[in-house]
Amino acid sequence: MRVLDRKLLRDLMRMKGQTLAITLVIASGVAMFVLSLSAQDSLRLTLDAYYQRYRFADVFTQMKRAPRSLVDRLEQIPGVARVQTRVVFDVNLDVPGMSEPAVGRLISIPDHHAPVLNNVYLRAGRMPEPRHGDEVLVSDGFADAHELRSGDTIVAILNGRRKVLKVVGIALSPEYIYQIRPGAVFPDDKRFGVLWMGLTPMEAAFDMDGAFNNLTLSMMREGNEAQVLRRLDELTEPYGGQGAHGRHDQVSHRFISDEIAQLGRMAKIVPTIFLSVAAFLLNVVLNRMIRTQREQIAAIKAFGYTNLEVGVHYLKFVLLVVLGGSLLGIIAGYFLGRDLTAMYTQFYRFPLLKYHLEPTLSYWRWPLV
Repeated sequence: MRVLDRKLLRDLMRMKGQTLAITLVIASGVAMFVLSLSAQDSLRLTLDAYYQRYRFADVFTQMKRAPRSLVDRLEQIPGVARVQTRVVFDVNLDVPGMSEPAVGRLISIPDHHAPVLNNVYLRAGRMPEPRHGDEVLVSDGFADAHELRSGDTIVAILNGRRKVLKVVGIALSPEYIYQIRPGAVFPDDKRFGVLWMGLTPMEAAFDMDGAFNNLTLSMMREGNEAQVLRRLDELTEPYGGQGAHGRHDQVSHRFISDEIAQLGRMAKIVPTIFLSVAAFLLNVVLNRMIRTQREQIAAIKAFGYTNLEVGVHYLKFVLLVVLGGSLLGIIAGYFLGRDLTAMYTQFYRFPLLKYHLEPTLSYWRWPLV
């Protein structure tokens, strides 16, 4: 081992308290960077795959009642790729063990095929059968909150009439990843749930034969969303249209998009603070060490060492501290990111949310977050 390297190890041991403190500050900054970006990647990749596979819609609108003949005109709007009409009503649910009724959003699904848009993922059970008008799917958050399983029943008030509904499956939907009642501040799985029922029994229950009151559509890649929304409002206004909005204003998507953006901001701000403090501390410690070792530096140069070799010696001190903090931060960031991703499963309903850490995760991505 070279003389300067032995001196470097002695300096590190002599200043172990200060170097450990700086190392931990660097590790905290790197851990927050890795934590934020890995959790962001996990959410974004899962979200994109889920939306694509289950055909999450691009535009949504609600109305009072529109005839199904309107669909032909809707499909002719420039930029529209697919149109899915539905019957959607909020109903009161009489759930055992609750003193007050819960609210269920009842959504129709086609009788003989999967929905064109906003398809459902079956976590357990089966799809409702058209000949059984009392069968429904229940969102998994509501089912977990009330311990509902396939074969259980719940009572709903459909258009003023009491009806016993049989649960035949537990489902998820890209439309309700964040399951919250419109107007609410926080999700409440005990008091709000989503149910899916066959189209024919829903039309009969709500007197909507040949009509619909909810519309979702997907757009072509070259479509202009503003023009589509304007034309959609014009066509649905005579039927009590409540105003169309794009995916960015859809409640569930808005919540999870804001969370992804917040992780990106956290990856910029928090590590910057920690690393700035670490840089300041390193500068103070290095300046103090050089001032107190002037005699040693003079002796080293007297033995023939050049200014460059002496400068590299002190640079190694900085690099060892930074390298140690970075390695510790990457390890801590991995485990913290994995735990944060697992925590998201308590709030966001995905078929599968898998932690994803890019091996090439590095600071060059900083401006791209």
